[in-house]
Amino acid sequence: MPDGPPAGPLPEGLLPDDFAAQLMRLLAPGEADAAAELIAEAARLDDLVLGAFLDLFAARVRRSATPIAAAELRELLLAVHSVAPDAG
Repeated sequence: MPDGPPAGPLPEGLLPDDFAAQLMRLLAPGEADAAAELIAEAARLDDLVLGAFLDLFAARVRRSATPIAAAELRELLLAVHSVAPDAG
């Protein structure tokens, strides 16, 4: 069995073993529980809206090294809900 992470993208539906630790490093201190609730909410979105949420999340991570607060995740969720086909 090879050591280290697999080369290239992971098969669809799989996350790296240390995904939770990677995510925790992005969050502001003390925000883990609130962020977990919001991420769980995002996971229940349909694929298209979830993709939009993840795109916004990735853009935020690229834009700033400042830890992410749960309030920012809530704003991202609200933003994708406002453009969802059944919104309004």
